Amino acid sequence: MSKRTARQTRKTRDKVSVIIITLNEECNLPRILGDLDRQTTRDFEVIVADSNSEDATVAVARSFMDRLPLRVVEMSGRGVSLGRNTGASQAKYERLLFLDADTRFDADFLDNSLNQLEARGLHIGGVYLKCGESFSLLSAGMRLFNLGQWLFQRVFPMATGACLFSTRMAHEKLGGFDEAIVLCEDCDYIRRAVKEKGLRFGMVRQKYFFNTRRLEKDGVLRMGFIYLRANFHRLFFGELYGNPFSYRFDHYDDR
Repeated sequence: MSKRTARQTRKTRDKVSVIIITLNEECNLPRILGDLDRQTTRDFEVIVADSNSEDATVAVARSFMDRLPLRVVEMSGRGVSLGRNTGASQAKYERLLFLDADTRFDADFLDNSLNQLEARGLHIGGVYLKCGESFSLLSAGMRLFNLGQWLFQRVFPMATGACLFSTRMAHEKLGGFDEAIVLCEDCDYIRRAVKEKGLRFGMVRQKYFFNTRRLEKDGVLRMGFIYLRANFHRLFFGELYGNPFSYRFDHYDDR
């Protein structure tokens, strides 16, 4: 192999299927689609998996079809895991990125993340959180959560499904996200990948803007307690099938 060919081979990188799950996200969706349109790499496709929205989410998604390689999958049912699994089933590329519609990131996010995933040989990659506030209870809570993700990534791996990289191979081995789990389904996905399938997981040294509407609506301390309790249950008693804490995820309004 010539030196030129070798250089070209090293630069070859998997494209990524970006899967965005939506439910009544007509306000947030244009922001994340705009972020994708500004990426420094164009090696991706976008799949919007909509959970039967009652607003203009689907119309907003379709309005970006002339700017992005984008498809819309309209589902009759609703569910976070259902949306991710449905989107993944339509993906063309090996690398997957699962996103919530209210996430944001910088223009070089995909380029930097894909380079790291390839260089480190990660099948699944979590991403650190950030918010726009420098000094607040919200930002302090995120820093603490980021520290936990970093510290426990080898012994009790966890990350947020709001921005999570995977691969088709890993997703198919796992049978997708467990649709019977409502809370911490993303952490269950990672745990099964590492502990049961021997797949390689790590935290990508990038950050995405995490929408704090849930924390602002329900309170940082209350949400922190819920997730602390949830992970305590996961660690000692197993995954949270159903919704044992009766927590709602669909009561936020950004309008």
